[in-house]
Amino acid sequence: MIFFLILMLVGIINPVFAQPSDSSLKATTVAIPGGEGGIGFDDMTFSSSLHKVLVPAGHTGKLYLIDPVTYAMTSIGGFSSSAANQKGHDIGITSADEGEGYLFVLDHGRHELAVVDPKSSNQVGAAPLAGDSDYVRYVGVNHELWVTEPHNKQLEIFRFSAGAHPALKPVALISVSGGPESLVVDHILGRAYTNLGPQAAAIDLRSHVIVSVWANECEKSRGNAIDEQKGFLFVSCAEGKALVFDLKQNNKKISELMTDPGADMISYNPKLSHLYFTSGKNATLSVLGVSAQGKISLLGKAQADKRAHCVVGDDQNNIWVCDPPGGRLLRYKDAF
Repeated sequence: MIFFLILMLVGIINPVFAQPSDSSLKATTVAIPGGEGGIGFDDMTFSSSLHKVLVPAGHTGKLYLIDPVTYAMTSIGGFSSSAANQKGHDIGITSADEGEGYLFVLDHGRHELAVVDPKSSNQVGAAPLAGDSDYVRYVGVNHELWVTEPHNKQLEIFRFSAGAHPALKPVALISVSGGPESLVVDHILGRAYTNLGPQAAAIDLRSHVIVSVWANECEKSRGNAIDEQKGFLFVSCAEGKALVFDLKQNNKKISELMTDPGADMISYNPKLSHLYFTSGKNATLSVLGVSAQGKISLLGKAQADKRAHCVVGDDQNNIWVCDPPGGRLLRYKDAF
């Protein structure tokens, strides 16, 4: 211990911690209809094609689409629902993504992946799932949907066919011991990235083979985000740590920053080079800046809410944070 302190004093070891910072981040409350008793939010995404924030609203059985310019909110129903007091993050629908003009929604109540036409708000296809699902992500290069099933320690992959009769066909199961936790897609390098306990893993999009595994330095790894153009992978740790890895330099760690404990999903704004990091324990939102070299620093913090573990940014520099106990969203404007 004494030796470690001496190294810190002489500058050989220099850990970076996020210090409290004054910020102008102010939250605007966005109520979700039917969310008064709480909603088990788990995942939110932004569709640049539809120009909407996608909010699967758990037990309500509705997927909400929010316009980031007008803040107008529309809903698509017809999914499984339950009583308001059943508000866990595995109740109803809790993950969705978009591709080829369609919406893909994980329905826990029916144990299926649903396909929705947003123009008509009608469900136009579905496929049963092999296990309890967590997240769904669209992979455009293969016209595929990748579904994480952590309880079964696997990824399930479906081929999507559009046209007059949209269809999903199961094509692969990828065994991932210790995971998968989170999932991000890199179309430039042709990889998908997930966490396997204390490790990160890269999976080839075409062969469906795990091609690289390395230590992510987390006690408990949680969310991932990516800067595809710069080749940076961001990883969040539950103990309150953000890490940056250079995917073009053999997954070399570039930097790390200690934030608040209780981190989960994270989100990245490539236009601003800002990383959004929530703490479910300290009820905070942290905005981290990412330099061109991948170094991260704290720009500011804001008050969020307990159990606020999901976050997503849009192309209008809004930051959307879920508030599960309140059954609502908190919207911030990133002015940094």
